[in-house]
Amino acid sequence: MLTPERRARAERFLAQNFRPLLYNPQIRPHWIGDTDHFWYRHETTSGATIMIVDAATGVASPAADPAALEASVLAPPARPGETLSPDGTLAAFVRAHDLWLRDTATGAERRLTHDSAAHHAWAKSPDMNLTTVTLQRRGITLPANVLWSPDSRKIFTSRLDERDVLDLPLLQHVPDDGSVRPKLHSMKFALSGDVHLPVETHHIIDVTSGAISPGAGPCVTGMVTAIEKEEAWWAADSSRVFYLDRDRLWQRQSLHEMTVEGAHRVIHTETAATFIDNQLSVLGLPCIRILDGSGEFIWYSQASGWGHLYLHDLATGARKSTITQGAWNVRDLLHVDAIARTVEFTAAGLAPNSNPYHRTLCRAALDGGALTVLTPGAFDHQLAIPLKRIPRDHIRPPLDTGWYRAPSGRTFVHTEADLVSLPVTRIRRADGSLVATLATASIDNSISGDFRFPEPFTSIAADGKTTLYGAIWRPSDFDPAKSYPVIDYIYPGPQRGQYPAITLTDFMPELGRSMLQQAFAELGFIVINVDGRGSTPLRSKEFHDYSYRNLQDPGCIADHVATLQQLAATRPWMDLSRVGITGHSGGGYASVHAMLHYPDHFHAAVASSGNHDQLGYSFAWTEKYQGAVTATSNATTTYSTAANPPFAANLRGKLLLATGDMDDNVHPALTMQLAHALIAADKDFDFIPLTNDDHTTVWGKPYFLRRAMEFFVRHLGA
Repeated sequence: MLTPERRARAERFLAQNFRPLLYNPQIRPHWIGDTDHFWYRHETTSGATIMIVDAATGVASPAADPAALEASVLAPPARPGETLSPDGTLAAFVRAHDLWLRDTATGAERRLTHDSAAHHAWAKSPDMNLTTVTLQRRGITLPANVLWSPDSRKIFTSRLDERDVLDLPLLQHVPDDGSVRPKLHSMKFALSGDVHLPVETHHIIDVTSGAISPGAGPCVTGMVTAIEKEEAWWAADSSRVFYLDRDRLWQRQSLHEMTVEGAHRVIHTETAATFIDNQLSVLGLPCIRILDGSGEFIWYSQASGWGHLYLHDLATGARKSTITQGAWNVRDLLHVDAIARTVEFTAAGLAPNSNPYHRTLCRAALDGGALTVLTPGAFDHQLAIPLKRIPRDHIRPPLDTGWYRAPSGRTFVHTEADLVSLPVTRIRRADGSLVATLATASIDNSISGDFRFPEPFTSIAADGKTTLYGAIWRPSDFDPAKSYPVIDYIYPGPQRGQYPAITLTDFMPELGRSMLQQAFAELGFIVINVDGRGSTPLRSKEFHDYSYRNLQDPGCIADHVATLQQLAATRPWMDLSRVGITGHSGGGYASVHAMLHYPDHFHAAVASSGNHDQLGYSFAWTEKYQGAVTATSNATTTYSTAANPPFAANLRGKLLLATGDMDDNVHPALTMQLAHALIAADKDFDFIPLTNDDHTTVWGKPYFLRRAMEFFVRHLGA
């Protein structure tokens, strides 16, 4: 029984409740001008103190004017929907689908385009950006989708054509204004196999003359534009733009050049038999740099089977050198020193048999040669670096990431941690030598006595040879003489994994990956997390490619079964006769899949907002991993086996389904269609429709969290 006391004990460990009790999990430097001094927020039980640090010595002292320092990180004033020029004198915005300018000093407005129409708009984010209705309901207008030139005299933007894309309706049963009549929202949203897709045509606009270059394209847009993906770059002299383009299946990626006069050429193209990534993290920036000063560019490729950097000629596209190589991955391309001809980046899995998820800061020569490790030790080395800001991030204020590297390049700051240690932040010199240890994270005394780090483990996949990485969370009052039911917390990717590299961090989405598991463990469960084959891009390309045309095996459930059996063989307190599985979105799909195809191993599931039929989800995600929709025998397609409803009759265990009825990412129809199939098969299940919840708010609602906890406690006997 889930008593109020038991629930309260568990909810202490939810990320939003635990974070205020976690001090200094990562130090984020804000450099003061061009000096080697920075300020940061030092967290204590009585609040945060702004400290100024001399990075050359590591000496820290309280700031004399902390308010001024904190204000310095704020963006220049801009109105909602505006994108400011680099010099701050002009603001671009969209009105009635056309692009306009506002003089920030006088307020005078000027129209730049005159030919737009509904669904054929300038500087717009696609309807299928997975948050269109959510933003509208919250009254949030996205900034104009433009990229200003360095000299603030030109704009690179796109005209988005969604006219032929089919409508996807979303019915709001409980209107926000309190009225009774349901409200119909509609999005232009291309599903798997649809003929018509959103496409963008690129243009350069001279903001002084108003001249618009001939368009380049059209290019398949997908969920967001090239500018939103930060896959476009101006030359330093503002004479031309470079941008990436890919086909709808992500099997071709090209680098293009477009001049301000409208001349266009393709510089370099790479193709792959499966799919192409230019960065292994969905939140990371492309690992591509334009070095127009030397007539070169850095290209990221997994053609060798691992993600590495290569130097190419900007005029011909030809490869000039291999910057990195080996059985490990480049994770983030961070800094290029054009004079020293070196590049700084994070590498993962660098040492043989090391944890492939742990990052190390490294430096390498652009022209090839030896690699220098700058952050020693078998930890994950976190750096303060910017992340991609996708449309739904505009619901919250911009994340204050800071920057890891001094403007002079003489010092840098990093935080080292893993699953079983408190994060430690250090200052190092450019050669990696230690300046000082700046801070060690701590946990408030009110909860530190009950906090437990998870137990990392490795297991062998169902193929009998592949090493998998995972972790186990136990109750804080764990008793090895007892027998505990087990919950498998799953997210099958493939665009990102679920296994956390560290336990404690200030980045809330990552902190939530470890703390939600601890919250459920406090109810009397053993909780596991493991990335099966194909479920993460953070391993080898071969590991990731297991997912290709294989979404019908989300996260490789057989690997989860094999892992559970291996763990229980040496941990008799794990009761495999009582195993639950839970996940959200792709994890919701995978949880139901596990119940329908592995009923002897999984006995209860909580599945929220699942994409239960890949034909009903965004083409830009599904076709990348499942390939084109093609007909097969018996009136089926290559997507038929990647759907849960056809197998509804297989359900034997206990199932709780949930979805928000305003989910503009994974449409609620997919859960309703699964419910329809379960009813047709005469199967008992629980279903919670969460009114006015979108894709991101489901697990943040106390009601649903309580129901999920009660469900597992009741059916698994914790």
